[in-house]
Amino acid sequence: MLKSMVQRIAPDVFVSCSSELIAKRGEYERIVGTAVNCLIGPVMKEYVEKIEKRAASLGFQKPLLVLQATGGVVPSREVVQTPLFTIGSGPAAGMTGSAFLANHLGRENAIIADMGGTSFETGIIYKGSPLTASETIVNQYIFSMPRLDVQSIGSGGGSILWVDEISGTLKVGPQSAGADPGPACYGKGTQPTITDANIVLGYLNPDNFLGGRMHLDKGRSVEALLPLAKKLGMDVLDVAAGAVQIVESKMAELIRQMTIQRGLDPREFVIIAYGGAGPTHACQFARELGIKRIVIPLGTISAAWSAFGTLCADILHVYEKSDLLSQPFDLEHINKTFEKLEAEGQAQLEEDGVAQNQIVFERFLEIKYKMQIHQLTVPVPSGHLAESEMEQILARYEDIYESFYGKGSAYREAGVEIGLFKVNAIGRMVKPRIPEPVSGGGEPLTGRRNVTWQHKAEPVDTPIYTGPHLTAGDVISGPAIVEYPETTIAIHPYARGSMDAAGNFIIDLEGQDK
Repeated sequence: MLKSMVQRIAPDVFVSCSSELIAKRGEYERIVGTAVNCLIGPVMKEYVEKIEKRAASLGFQKPLLVLQATGGVVPSREVVQTPLFTIGSGPAAGMTGSAFLANHLGRENAIIADMGGTSFETGIIYKGSPLTASETIVNQYIFSMPRLDVQSIGSGGGSILWVDEISGTLKVGPQSAGADPGPACYGKGTQPTITDANIVLGYLNPDNFLGGRMHLDKGRSVEALLPLAKKLGMDVLDVAAGAVQIVESKMAELIRQMTIQRGLDPREFVIIAYGGAGPTHACQFARELGIKRIVIPLGTISAAWSAFGTLCADILHVYEKSDLLSQPFDLEHINKTFEKLEAEGQAQLEEDGVAQNQIVFERFLEIKYKMQIHQLTVPVPSGHLAESEMEQILARYEDIYESFYGKGSAYREAGVEIGLFKVNAIGRMVKPRIPEPVSGGGEPLTGRRNVTWQHKAEPVDTPIYTGPHLTAGDVISGPAIVEYPETTIAIHPYARGSMDAAGNFIIDLEGQDK
């Protein structure tokens, strides 16, 4: 009623109600989420409307779909009311694309490794599905929001190298030089970055940046690293190698937190590495984690993988309802709650124009033991739930609980509580076809240069390959560098690379000399 009054009196004012935006418990998290939604709402509305007008002027007549942090898309009319849910949608797109690719490759378990200019993001695909989260933290603010669980640290190509004055040790990030002025080698800034370190070590070709459209100045990189070398009493090469080792160790540690702390063994996963810098660093953090295979998706497309991931997304509306229930459970109430949420999703997808045979529902419950705070998400079968199905759900909850907290930690005698009902209403979309790899012709081996590899005392004369000239079945033993216009793949001495029939570049670490 209050919302309708404001809209009637001041129709141009952006209004957001927490009861509509975040239908779950948590007063603080709801208030913060609603406040953020109101803050960005007018800006997002103006932005989306400009895109719609521009698209219409170019003859585009379809509804505009916008990606959300859930990894799914929704019509723009919904986004302008709930822009909160677009926060973090870029990394979520990469995870959606990676889940699509992992399914294509027949891999149930994958770790995404997205390294760009300012940050490194990672997330987990487990048993074919991306893991999710229900809260987001922006600076010191925590708010409730369904999303794919992608975690980020300030370790990108533009992360600044510096010396801590108190400890006298080398540090990397989280501060970033960004794109402007960017790394010292761009010719504008003076701050040394990971990109500068990669130039000095020989990983990157100064003449191949953006396919040669932009020249990088190696001399500026050396100049930027010299003050750090003097402070540390080291030479420039050692500082560059140390910085790269630090940033790769940070990446490995973040992946450990995302896997081992959930009871998952990273050695049972493949890494899907993308972003402009991901393929350059993947070998080292994969080796540290004991992972045996890395996939660089579709070669040159890997640098824009999140954009590709958007094409892989389905329409997805998430419906949640907080409702604290204790065992023994009222099955009639549980069934009616799911039926109501699915009815809302059905109506929304019909309004979106989704055909009935393309509508799918996924059900979940968030469950915990009594007197505990944190809940775990458990999948729920479709259809009418009877006592036998509830017993299966509780057994699944115990399996998930023990994967987090250790074998034997489940204790049903404490009492079990349901805290949240969740339904994903999905409208299946046509997926992109994995393109056939196209060789540009020419000799793949195009040169050699000195590269300083980790654990090697001296620079190594290293073969350089041109990625677009590779064909399916080509095998490259490390050490080697594979250059694409948008990214560079570093194959360390203990690894071997090859291109598969779909154009993915595969790096195998298993069985190689250490």
